[in-house]
Amino acid sequence: MRKLRSVLVGTVLAGALAAGIAAAPAQAATASAASTASVSQAQYTKHWFSGSSSFGRGESRGERSNYKGYWYYSGGRYYFDIEAWDHDRDRQNTYVDFSYHDNGGWHTRRFATGGHGEWKFNISARGGFDGFRTHIGEGNSRDFDWGNYYRHSF
Repeated sequence: MRKLRSVLVGTVLAGALAAGIAAAPAQAATASAASTASVSQAQYTKHWFSGSSSFGRGESRGERSNYKGYWYYSGGRYYFDIEAWDHDRDRQNTYVDFSYHDNGGWHTRRFATGGHGEWKFNISARGGFDGFRTHIGEGNSRDFDWGNYYRHSF
């Protein structure tokens, strides 16, 4: 009887140990996945910016064009995402000028839309990138009803 009891206890302990060992990798994998997800979400912080165009004769404030965007830094690059809307539907384009400064001076990229546009791009930090400015205008002549600049330096 004593041997049977020892064998049963040994079997129960072995089974419990085996179950614990089998569960450990699953728990470790779950903890590792959760840790990786939180690290990937915490790799960067979005920094928001926005602006609107001025308005010309006969236009109300509600007919102004506007934009919003964000930037973040990751892996030696600055990433940008900008969206613009033209609200008055007057067949004039909306322009977003994005100017940035680096060791080579100021560089400007102009984006245009007739309604809604979104632009995603990135800039390397290696060239001495140290700031940017944006503004939006709307029109079809030399007078684009430019809004105020949004400026950011690093």
